Amino acid sequence: MILIPGPVNVPQSVSFEATRVVNHRSDEFREVVKSLEEKMIKHFDSSRVALLTGSGTLAVESMVFSLLKRGEKVIVFTYGEFSNRLLDSINRRGCTTKVYSKPAGEGFSLEDVKVALDENKDADAVALVHNETSTGIAFRNLREVAKLVKNSGKKFIVDSVSGFAAYEIDVNNWHIDAIATGSQKALASVPGMGFVAMSEEGVSELHDDDMPNYLNLKLALKFQDKHETPFTPSTGAFFASLRAAEILEMEGLKNRIKRHEACSRYLRSVLSSISFSLFGNESNFSNTVVAGIPPIPSKTLREELKKRGIEISGGMGELRDKIIRIGILGVVDDRAISRLLLSLSDVLKQDIEIKPPADCKLPEFLRQEVIW
Repeated sequence: MILIPGPVNVPQSVSFEATRVVNHRSDEFREVVKSLEEKMIKHFDSSRVALLTGSGTLAVESMVFSLLKRGEKVIVFTYGEFSNRLLDSINRRGCTTKVYSKPAGEGFSLEDVKVALDENKDADAVALVHNETSTGIAFRNLREVAKLVKNSGKKFIVDSVSGFAAYEIDVNNWHIDAIATGSQKALASVPGMGFVAMSEEGVSELHDDDMPNYLNLKLALKFQDKHETPFTPSTGAFFASLRAAEILEMEGLKNRIKRHEACSRYLRSVLSSISFSLFGNESNFSNTVVAGIPPIPSKTLREELKKRGIEISGGMGELRDKIIRIGILGVVDDRAISRLLLSLSDVLKQDIEIKPPADCKLPEFLRQEVIW
């Protein structure tokens, strides 16, 4: 059982679809492209969604290169490894950046965002990571942040690689120009696809100047207009992601978000009660990753859980071997949480009362497709 920040365990039907190899210029595959964009548009409440073969990082860099221009001034909020990676991509784009940083384990308040906007009225755009899996911290108030940014007249681009389908996101109504995610996170598909959802404003901001063709979202959408991709896609990842998008529709996006939050809250509560020092608080904890310092060495805990068939992650960068990170994305449910806690009880020699909430359960149709 893998409980890492991605890739994630997937339903059996998604795994099966990942084996599909077809002619990517066939009518069969055109129907997949058409259906997948339609479903992802619905899930994001966006005007368009670019379908890309690659990782979440590819989606983020395609967003950066296609919506930002060399020389533009961009406000960037950094609070972990992935927001630093976003900053690096924006710098490589040739933009001027104004960086606001928080130490590992801390997040930004709305007041922090207001100050940054007031201090940089000449900025062209704002960029941030929605959910920072390196520290288990998130912008839980993305709607309010988007309102502040758009009221200031700036473009707003968001890395939600590990946030999509675990938090409410409304691209059109919140006027987010673009938001990127990956297939192997809360969508619960296999690795191999990136998605960039755009509002009408975001689509109008697209350009194809001074960039590699593979990062060109304008080109991607041009081909998607005829239900194709500009380059040879990972056909299996497309089929799998379409099935995952269908399952998300069947579960209900609101229900999936509720399940992620319920599992996260419960796991945080139990771990806090058995001497884990967790990152985050009520205002900024992540729905998809629980991170913090365990009561025994991180490496020891991870090794002991691995012996019991459970894989969790250590820290990244300066937090390597200092913290643990438990991914609860995709189809993680009460059974997975219970198995984890039973194993922790054994490793730590502590009695743990295990009673996951009802909202942490998968719907019955999906429960039958996921074996822990």
